[in-house]
Amino acid sequence: MTGMGSDGLLGMTAIRDTGGMTIGQDEATCAVYGMPRCCAENGVLQKVTSLSQLPRQILQAVRYQVRQ
Repeated sequence: MTGMGSDGLLGMTAIRDTGGMTIGQDEATCAVYGMPRCCAENGVLQKVTSLSQLPRQILQAVRYQVRQ
């Protein structure tokens, strides 16, 4: 998800609340940190990572779900 401000908060909250993994991009690699900041400040993000590490984090989350 991407966005500005709080527009992604409801979606990320729904993902987390239904058992999904929530990963946010860190401030250092964001062009606009609004939505990730809002999610982080509201405790919705389970992981925060750089843009270059997002694919790795997604693959790890998928592999974890498959193994369960």
